[in-house]
Amino acid sequence: MSDEAGARPVAPDPSAAVKRSLSIGLACALGAAVCFSAKAIFIKLIYAHGVDATTTFALRMMVALPFFVALGWWCGTAGLKSIGRRDWWGMGACGLLGFYLSSYLDFIGLSYIPASLERLILFLYPTFVVLLSWAIFRTKLTAAQGLSLLLSYSGVLLCVWDNLRIEGDASSLAIGVAFTLTSAFTYACYVVASARIVPRVGSMRFTSYASTVACGFSIAHFFTTHGTESLVVPGIVYVHAFGMGTLSTVLPILLVAEALRRLGANQVALISTSGPIATLAMAAVILGERISALQMAGAALVIAGVLLVSLRRQVPA
Repeated sequence: MSDEAGARPVAPDPSAAVKRSLSIGLACALGAAVCFSAKAIFIKLIYAHGVDATTTFALRMMVALPFFVALGWWCGTAGLKSIGRRDWWGMGACGLLGFYLSSYLDFIGLSYIPASLERLILFLYPTFVVLLSWAIFRTKLTAAQGLSLLLSYSGVLLCVWDNLRIEGDASSLAIGVAFTLTSAFTYACYVVASARIVPRVGSMRFTSYASTVACGFSIAHFFTTHGTESLVVPGIVYVHAFGMGTLSTVLPILLVAEALRRLGANQVALISTSGPIATLAMAAVILGERISALQMAGAALVIAGVLLVSLRRQVPA
């Protein structure tokens, strides 16, 4: 009898499976960060063809709507009867607040400020979550969180001052920053509100239903304020809109869900700090936006501050 015939089958190495799972999670988290970061680039490319914020926003939602409906169908009907009326209303309200109002304000802000600055301001939303939790739920504001707020807001002020120094258009800069800051704040309100609903209904079901509501409102908003002639745009606009609706809207949501399952919230938060860096790089290469030493210093402060608060953040459920 040969040695091969008497050999026992080799058991799979569990550590190899763990490493493979972590690698997949890492790839998903990085992919989500880059995809989310590309949204502002797609928007700016569409704006370059004279399309306004409302039309651009509606195009994004028109593309994303079938995917969110399909996601809701994939989640199935099991457990729907256990969802109370309050949670149904909550999902609708969160859809309006987070996926509709916050996103629309962001689109308006991007018509006034560079994509790189917009991304850094939006990245402040975890600091607003901390402040909201402190104001509403009376959670303790720690020294580390206080330091994170100081770093983050100092970094944004540095970037705003740098843009003002170079561009000199204080009016447009102020309008764009105000809209984008409001977008980040409303998104933080959405995060605080959704944290109480998601554990009861499930993250994917919550996302699909809330996003579907937002898509419906954004499309209704467009047809209430615009005629169908506004949809007559160059073909390249629809290419950018499809990329924005799929690569920068639906895909990163799925990637984040998978990354959270494999890595956990803290690791995903850590990896997400690559988002603003990705936006800076894409804005420079694709849009030709200027990157200065002051801007990089401001970005570093924002990322450091948000990283401090994200890894320690707790939102009461």
